[in-house]
Amino acid sequence: MLAMVCPQPGGLEREKIRHSCAGCYLSRRMNDWMKKLKTRLPAMILLAVTLLFWGFYDRYEPAGSVLLASPSLADADRLVGDCTETNGLFTLNVPASGKRASVYFRMPGANSCELIRARARIKVEDVVEGKYGWNCARVMVLQYDENNKWIPGTHGVVAEKDTKGWEAHEDVFEMLPEAAHTDFVIQQSGKSGTAWFDSIEAQPVRLRDSFAWWRALFAGLWLWMGALYFIRCRLHCRKLHVLILLNALAILAGAMMPGKWIEASSEFAKEQVAQAVEKKPPSPTILPAAKPAKPSPDLKHMDQFNELVGDAHRSGHFLLFASLCFLVYWSAALERQHRSYYFKVAFDIFIFASITEALQNLTLDRAAGISDLRTDIYGMLLAVVLFVVAKAACRTVLKLKTSSSE
Repeated sequence: MLAMVCPQPGGLEREKIRHSCAGCYLSRRMNDWMKKLKTRLPAMILLAVTLLFWGFYDRYEPAGSVLLASPSLADADRLVGDCTETNGLFTLNVPASGKRASVYFRMPGANSCELIRARARIKVEDVVEGKYGWNCARVMVLQYDENNKWIPGTHGVVAEKDTKGWEAHEDVFEMLPEAAHTDFVIQQSGKSGTAWFDSIEAQPVRLRDSFAWWRALFAGLWLWMGALYFIRCRLHCRKLHVLILLNALAILAGAMMPGKWIEASSEFAKEQVAQAVEKKPPSPTILPAAKPAKPSPDLKHMDQFNELVGDAHRSGHFLLFASLCFLVYWSAALERQHRSYYFKVAFDIFIFASITEALQNLTLDRAAGISDLRTDIYGMLLAVVLFVVAKAACRTVLKLKTSSSE
């Protein structure tokens, strides 16, 4: 009985050895992870400094008197729908009938400025999106020519739907030379719901002289950091290093591309689509009466196009990070890396995604966004799934070849 209850000396020694080996393995893995974390610590610190600095640094300074500040309903140039105001708090309500509610404020002297910063706080409750994504509660800055015709271009400050608490938003707009006057617009164009607006303000601004110096400093630091980690992480020794490098460069080019270039390419695409539509042959059907000519593109058409551009932007984020993660994982599989290496790779790509968002603060008209980072993570998750499926498929094919050869 005692022999059955008490372990034999040999068995006890084997148990001690097994626990000792497990402890040593865990200790080695922890030390390895701590070493890798220390290796990446400089990049993480610079990332935190970049986000904190550009989160608090205002690259613009006032360049003139305030054009609009906490206006009342009496200051409005035009009203549409159910609009009320109390002490600078505007309430725009759209009933079940869906009649749009809008308030237009004319800003005299705005077009003599180069840049105007528009600010407002917005709160929405049960705002139901309309037929298009832009049919919701929003704040805009619209510019018109001498014929009172809206000039297409970037105009949105914020667009909200569903139910959300108070949030402050702002954006800077370049005044177009062909514009005759400019309106600050708050609107609720959803199917139904209520939107509140306050702290409405518009002011001429200009870039601070220190912005160029700070941007050069952070750009230099990140270039040095990139060169350091390229050597330290031996990226040039990876199996698929050329494809990985090209993918990473494409992501960096997209992150650092000025908003004006994106807008210019969008305008070019819009013109090409418009020309293609105009060249489309007419229908052979003979109608009893000629149809009236279609109106020129207006604000509604421009918003639809901007929505498509936004979808393309998100798709680019998703596909580029999905391909990057898949290439790095496949390269690791070709190198026969340990399973723990894949977790390290995922962490590295997440840091890289955060860095690309932070680098957008170095441009004139772009900033880091949580939504873009979320899209990057979704792309990485898709890459993981595709990698697991592809690797399993390759193993199956190899087994079939091996069995058939035998």
